[in-house]
Amino acid sequence: MTRRTGIAVAAGLALMGVAGPAAAGGVVPAEGTFAVTIDFGTLTLAPVGANCALEVEGIVDFAGTLEGIARARTRALLLAPCDQVAVTPPGTFKDVFSSAMEFTGTANGEPALGDITYRGITKVGGDIDATMQLSSGMTGVLKVQAIVAVGGTYTGFVKTE
Repeated sequence: MTRRTGIAVAAGLALMGVAGPAAAGGVVPAEGTFAVTIDFGTLTLAPVGANCALEVEGIVDFAGTLEGIARARTRALLLAPCDQVAVTPPGTFKDVFSSAMEFTGTANGEPALGDITYRGITKVGGDIDATMQLSSGMTGVLKVQAIVAVGGTYTGFVKTE
């Protein structure tokens, strides 16, 4: 484990209120995949200076340590004018985004309901580097590698409440 990864793991455990090995009984490593379905009928665009604010809703289908679905509302600031955003596929322009999700399913086999905040940057071409913060019924921090409007993989730690 690199020092950087060790620091990230320690920070994630601290965010979950885990002081050390004695308190780690309910914390489990998490890994899996997720697929995104976007409801383009909910898409709105609004100019913000020379850039474009986007809002859209969708469904995120999780597999792995997290099993279930999450309803999502995503807000993004794309570094391009709205007239160009409207006629190009997702991932054409760099953006900064945040998604608010309501998860229903299981975490490590236990029933789980909770909120997930998914934040990151979409690079030109659609690759995403991001994190997911779990709260309200489960806690955890997940590192995400994904492709915009498609899905990806997650790794980290999760604890059900």
